[in-house]
Amino acid sequence: MSSNPTLQRNLTIDHSVSDEGTPILVCRGRINLENANLFRSEVKTLSSQNKLVLADLSGVDAVDSSGLGSILGTYISAKSDNCELRLVNVHPRVKDLLNLTHLNSVFEGH
Repeated sequence: MSSNPTLQRNLTIDHSVSDEGTPILVCRGRINLENANLFRSEVKTLSSQNKLVLADLSGVDAVDSSGLGSILGTYISAKSDNCELRLVNVHPRVKDLLNLTHLNSVFEGH
């Protein structure tokens, strides 16, 4: 697999829907201090109207401590809306971070 010369540094989020009708946020880039609020606001928009929101992180290759804190805060916020935020297709680098911080069991469902 060749590396992409224009490595994406910003976060982009596209909306999709699973076969079951569950909203999916397809995230690409990095989740960090500069763009963590984008992730939070996108989830917030969906969490008030849905019981489950999936965040596809296959295109997110880096999360800094601010991004991780924002993901956790967003998860808690969604819970207060009676919505489960579940991370799916987590990039191996981000999965390592979640394992290291013991947050993998929180985000990746049961």
